[in-house]
Amino acid sequence: MKDSRSPGRYPITMTYPQRGPLQQYRVATPTSFVCFRCGRTKTSKLLTVFRDDWGHLLCNGCYGRLLALYDVRRGSADASEVPDALADQLLALLSTDESRRAEELLRVREARSELLVPKALRLLATAEYVAGQLSNATGLDWSAAVIGLCKAVEIEAVGRVLDPLVHASVGVELAADVADKDLGRVAKYCAGRSAKPPELGAIRHFLVTATHSQERQSSSPLLSAFRTVLRRWPLGDWLLDPTGAPAALEALTVTYRNPAAHTDELTEADYRQCADLVLGRTGVLWSLIMATTTR
Repeated sequence: MKDSRSPGRYPITMTYPQRGPLQQYRVATPTSFVCFRCGRTKTSKLLTVFRDDWGHLLCNGCYGRLLALYDVRRGSADASEVPDALADQLLALLSTDESRRAEELLRVREARSELLVPKALRLLATAEYVAGQLSNATGLDWSAAVIGLCKAVEIEAVGRVLDPLVHASVGVELAADVADKDLGRVAKYCAGRSAKPPELGAIRHFLVTATHSQERQSSSPLLSAFRTVLRRWPLGDWLLDPTGAPAALEALTVTYRNPAAHTDELTEADYRQCADLVLGRTGVLWSLIMATTTR
């Protein structure tokens, strides 16, 4: 009987006994697919689905290796250890090819990801991969996956907002801005006095200051240069709209990034909510790209 959850191109003719999180099927005709474990393209009648997700198909070779791990542990008194152990094993075996494949899958699913810089794309792909291994495994901390999402936004914000500001500030005297408590972090980066880019919280604070401080708007060379940059972007108002970038970056920083970077343990729900904030239909990343694109 055909599994109603399976894609239409996999007409199932036989379902084998489930082994932990591994479910193997035989399909009517040899079908090509990409094994999410080894990243190789396979053509076979035997397909193994990992944790009921048809986006995570295993080839027979990888199925055998993971099944061996399951068989070793199936006598455990605590059956919940089995999916956790498999997830840990997958993470431990994460190779360069697998990382590359995760990036390719992200590109295929979300064409907008082609607009991201390579490092941000790798972080998103890795966060998604880690999340896939943590899913359904109880008692594990999702902070690493959340950090990947937040760091991707930070990298894009630096590249799309601050780096153009660095170029616009060349030859501008920024000493007063460097000494300013609200503009100092960004000013030091733009003046070449700090090689490390400001973090998300500092970027948000800069945008809030640029929006609300009328005194600085008229006196700050840095904010004058920022206005020059903004004039290139038809939708750049989002960066200064209190309900736009400042609100989104505050939510990302306070609710997710800071707890993940410190002592709080985050849950799958935290990760899903953070992923929606970052990658949803109107997510922070896509809004940031639109706001910094020259038409």
